[in-house]
Amino acid sequence: MFSRMQKAITLICAAAFLLLAGGCNLDMNDVSASIAPPRHQEIPIQGEYKFQQVFHLEEGRFVEETNFRTFTAEFSLAGARIGLERVGEPGYVSKLVHSFDYFLERYRSNPERFPFIQGQMEVLSISSEGRSFYDIFVLNEDEIALVKGNHLIKMVRTDFEKEGFGPLLDTKMNLLENSDAEDLAFEPTAGVLIGLRGPRNEETKESSYRTLWITHDGEVQEVYEVDDLLFPRKEFWKLEVRREEVEGVTKERLNIYAITGVQSNVKEELLYEYPGTFVDVTFLSNNHVGIVYTENGETYDPMEEAMTLAVDGYNSYQPQPIGDFYGEEGELEFQEALFQVVSRNEAISSSEVHLASLYQRFSLKRQHGHWAVEARFKEEEEVYKVPVALRVEEPLVAYDTLTIPWTRIKEQIPQAMDAFNAPGNSFMLVRTPKYLMMYRILGDELSKEPLQIIEIKEREQIVMAEWARGEFVRRWTDVAAREGRKIIFVQNRR
Repeated sequence: MFSRMQKAITLICAAAFLLLAGGCNLDMNDVSASIAPPRHQEIPIQGEYKFQQVFHLEEGRFVEETNFRTFTAEFSLAGARIGLERVGEPGYVSKLVHSFDYFLERYRSNPERFPFIQGQMEVLSISSEGRSFYDIFVLNEDEIALVKGNHLIKMVRTDFEKEGFGPLLDTKMNLLENSDAEDLAFEPTAGVLIGLRGPRNEETKESSYRTLWITHDGEVQEVYEVDDLLFPRKEFWKLEVRREEVEGVTKERLNIYAITGVQSNVKEELLYEYPGTFVDVTFLSNNHVGIVYTENGETYDPMEEAMTLAVDGYNSYQPQPIGDFYGEEGELEFQEALFQVVSRNEAISSSEVHLASLYQRFSLKRQHGHWAVEARFKEEEEVYKVPVALRVEEPLVAYDTLTIPWTRIKEQIPQAMDAFNAPGNSFMLVRTPKYLMMYRILGDELSKEPLQIIEIKEREQIVMAEWARGEFVRRWTDVAAREGRKIIFVQNRR
C-alpha cells in the first residue's frame, strides 16, 4: 500500500516539474488556440453557381442559350435557391443512380446525348417540409447539372461577388421577401388555365374544347394541353358538352364533374336536362358558367339565347339574373344598354323587350383584355346582342386585371385581340389571330420580344382564364400533366 502511494506521489511531482519547466511560455492564448472550434456541417454542393451550358431534353430541339445566361443557383443547409425559386431549411439526400435508367424513367430522355452525364452519378435530392424541390446531379467538385422544365442545365461553382451577379440577385430576392404576401409587386411563378372553344365540325356539328396550362417561373416556361375544360375549385373539375339523341331528337347538354376529391354534384342516377339543340360555353370560372344556345332548329349561328348558371346544380339550367351579382345598378345598366341598341335599330322598340327576361339572358365574353357582359334577345328572325357597361369581378370572375393599358398593348402589338395579365406580373399573354404570345412585364410596358409563342387556331375562342401563383403552380402542373400532355409546338423566342 505504502509503495503504491510513493509511486503515485512521484508521478505527480514529475508532471508538476515538467509544467513548471515550460510554464514561462504557456499563457491563456495558447490554451484557447489548442481548442479547435466545431466545424459546421457542409454539403458537397455548398456554394453559389452560374450557368455554363443548356440542352433540351427532347432530341432535336434547339435552345437559345441567351435565355439562360443570367441563370444562377445557390445551396446551403440554411436554404436553397434555383433561379428565382427557393426554399428554407432544405433536406439533402444523396443517392447513386444509373444515369440511363434514371433519365429514361423520369424524363423520357437518353442521357447519352449529354456529354457530361456519366454512366453512374451521384444525385442530391432536395426537399423542404416533405415536398420535393429539385434533384441535383453532381458532376465533379465544382460542376453540377439540374433539370428545369424541359431543359438540362449545367452549372459551375463561382464567386458571385467577383462575377457581379450578387447585388442584382439580392435586389430581386429582397423584393420578394419584403413584399406583403397579398400585394406582391412581382411574383416570378405563375400559371394560367386557358379554356378554348373550337369551331364545330361541319359534318357532325359537334363542338370541341381544350385547355392549355401555361406556366412561367421567371426563367422557364411550360405548356400542357388537356381535353375539354379543366378548371379549379376546392378540387379540380372538368366540363364537357355532350351531344346525344333524346326521343329521336339530337340535343346538347353540359356535363360537369370533379376529377379529384369527391364528385359532390353527381348523384347515382341523374336525370339530365337539355337546354337546346346546340349549346356553346362562352365563359367558365370557379363557380359560374355562361352559355349561349338554340332551343330548336338546325342552325347554330347565331345562338338565340344566353344564360349564366351556377356550377353547382347546373343541370337545372336556372339562369341567375344580373341583380344577383350587381343589384339595382346592374338592372339600370341593362336598361341603358337596351336603350342604346333600340335607338340604333328602327325595327324594334324597348316596349317589345321584356326587361325582366333580359336580366336573365346574359353571359360573358372576352373583349380588349377583359371579360364583358353581353345580353341577347330575339325579335322575329333577328338576334340582337346587347353589350352592357359593367365591370366583371367576383363572384363571377376571380381575377381580371391588366397592369398595362389595352391601348399601349395595341400600340406595341397591333394585331393583338386580347391580353391576360398574370397576378404578380410574372408575364402577360397576348392573343393574336393565330398565336398566344408570352411577354415579360417590364414596369409599365412589355418586353420587346416574346418569351414563347404558342400556336392556336384562328377560330378558337377563349372562354376561361384561371390563374395560380407561387406554390399552387406545382399542384396545378401535376394535375395538368396527369390529365393531358406537353405540347410541342411552342416556339422559343426572346
